[in-house]
Amino acid sequence: MKPRTLLMLTLLFCLALCPTLAEPAWVQTPGGPLNMRKKQSANAAIIAAVPNHSRVEAEETAGEWTRITYQKKTGYVKTEFLLMASAMAGKTVYADAHAVITYAAPDAAAPILAVFNTDDPIFVERIAGDWAVIIQGEQRGYAAVEDFSAQRQTPAGALDFIPEAGVTVRECTLRRGDAETAVLPAGTAVTVAHTPSAGEACLAETPQGWGWVSRAGISLAEYPDEAVSLPGGITATEATAQAEAALKKQFKQFGRQRMYSIVTLYKESAYRCGFFSDDGQLLYAAVLDPQGALLAQADYTGFAVPVHTAELLPSGEIMVDLSGDSLAVGDMLDIAVSAWTQYQCQYSLEGPSPAETAPGGHFTAAWRPRQAGDYTLTVTVTDEDGLSAAWRREITVTPAVSQTAQTIYSQKDGWWLDKAYRASTLDRSGCAIFTLSHALSRMGLTGDDLLPQSLAQTFALCLTPDGTNNERLIREAAAAYGFKTRSELLTDARQIANYLRNGAMFSFSIARGHIALAAGISQDGTMVRVVDSAPFATFDRIVGDSLYYQTRSGGFRAAVRMEDLPGARWYLDTDDYGGLEYWLRLSYVAKRGARLIQPAD
Repeated sequence: MKPRTLLMLTLLFCLALCPTLAEPAWVQTPGGPLNMRKKQSANAAIIAAVPNHSRVEAEETAGEWTRITYQKKTGYVKTEFLLMASAMAGKTVYADAHAVITYAAPDAAAPILAVFNTDDPIFVERIAGDWAVIIQGEQRGYAAVEDFSAQRQTPAGALDFIPEAGVTVRECTLRRGDAETAVLPAGTAVTVAHTPSAGEACLAETPQGWGWVSRAGISLAEYPDEAVSLPGGITATEATAQAEAALKKQFKQFGRQRMYSIVTLYKESAYRCGFFSDDGQLLYAAVLDPQGALLAQADYTGFAVPVHTAELLPSGEIMVDLSGDSLAVGDMLDIAVSAWTQYQCQYSLEGPSPAETAPGGHFTAAWRPRQAGDYTLTVTVTDEDGLSAAWRREITVTPAVSQTAQTIYSQKDGWWLDKAYRASTLDRSGCAIFTLSHALSRMGLTGDDLLPQSLAQTFALCLTPDGTNNERLIREAAAAYGFKTRSELLTDARQIANYLRNGAMFSFSIARGHIALAAGISQDGTMVRVVDSAPFATFDRIVGDSLYYQTRSGGFRAAVRMEDLPGARWYLDTDDYGGLEYWLRLSYVAKRGARLIQPAD
């Protein structure tokens, strides 16, 4: 055989054994499946019906027909109904409907360089099998060609993830591909970048780099307490309603449990609406533009419930944060305790006015010293197994420089224990006096005669063995300070609401033996703003209703614990709570009867 003939036979043999390399392709028809035929003919037998958008392997193209393999079957389909991976090379495309993960090498176990969302334009430099070499901004790396199967020229629409801050609540494994790359201790701060709709892992940025972490091992941080309204846009309440409607369409489980919302500003140009369970767990989120159009949505129901930072500290360790380093008589000191447990916390004060609490669940406390001098604050934490640890700090309290009026007086902060009110003290019997002081300050009146101890001396005869005669107190104060009142109690809800809208206030018996101030009305006219010098007296005695606080979206929720009320302070030397503003139903106030305090014209 001649050498030339031998060479040609060898080439033919190699071609028979070395078919054209297949490349990924995706079926794209006007709607239905694509017929795979035995031969390159519209009249040939149909081998299979390939569902629309399915991935296939395109092995050879000859004009209008391409030989493909799908589910171990090989046949011919019309080329016009295929999107070849190679067609992306040299184009700018957008991801199908999920995040694009960029790797340092064409390997899912390689380091992750970046994560891009569906609205990020991606330039495809070239295709290498199942991988695309992509460029986005200054980032160059490898991404799966599957991410661009639709080869979109414009973004797909709403994003499917919103970056969230979180913390690991237990030891977690960081994975890339099938490989374990690091172990994250409990308490590691992470940023969750992508949460696929299926599976138990999320993509997170960690101190050890990017990787996949179990959702159940991460607790997401709560949004900041900030209600927002964008200039020229919808209100926070309207944004919440729009987000609810969008999330109901996307997630079948949305709305099947009680939730409250927090609306914050997102990247200075959009609303971020988070929906939380009653225990503060972030469940769903949406991002809307100022007109209410949906930009992003996410489901976080697979993440861990919220945890206290204290629960992440090593066993037997305590951290205590104080609100200030220097303290004068009458100043406020806030104390926040973190420990390895939230079981029991006990406070003790040694010094000129000592105090000691029983062990309990208060891991935040406040102290308002009445005397100058040197004190020792001791915080002792004990867990359910009996393990105990203590923290101590020396605190010097200097004499008071001056005493000024406060916006809200706290009858039970300890300061009023020795402040006389006729034969009693303001701590025990001063609720009506504090209410009057709150009303006068809200009229814009100033002066030392408005301080509770001064009012207690001026109107001392209003205190009887049965408590303050509130009718006499308000009548005499009206004469002294020039506001208007009425002898009878108002009980008509509509009339009370009208007075409140026009700037009037009411002193009323909010619960048995306790007086508070009604000082405002909600926009919808159903809730009354209350200023209460001793809110736990109301919380403990109220019958037939609850104390309410306003959510960030504008709604109202009943407080289950005193700590649910924003600004609640528990004082360690009185075992009671300080003054607060909160909300009550208008119908409850009308039922109790309200005494008018109307500023003069």
